[in-house]
Amino acid sequence: MRNAKLLKGSGIFLNEGLTKLNAEVLASVRLKDPETVERAWSFNGKLYARFRGKERSEIIDYEHFQTWLNKPWPKAVASLSYASRVSACTNRRR
Repeated sequence: MRNAKLLKGSGIFLNEGLTKLNAEVLASVRLKDPETVERAWSFNGKLYARFRGKERSEIIDYEHFQTWLNKPWPKAVASLSYASRVSACTNRRR
């Protein structure tokens, strides 16, 4: 994982093993509010996001998990599986 940055732009992605809850929250952050969230990622089991207009990234605390999980899925993404949603998000950033 330490050398994952060497793969940047190669089309190969390394993902750390997240709990089901963390994976769902990360997908929610990435896909449910794309106008607000510039990018979201995980590192050492913690979730991070950079919001548009902010210079620094923020840790997504456990206290905010339910807020993200309760947001509605966008109509175009709601019918897709979790894996398809994550793949669609990754492909949009290229």
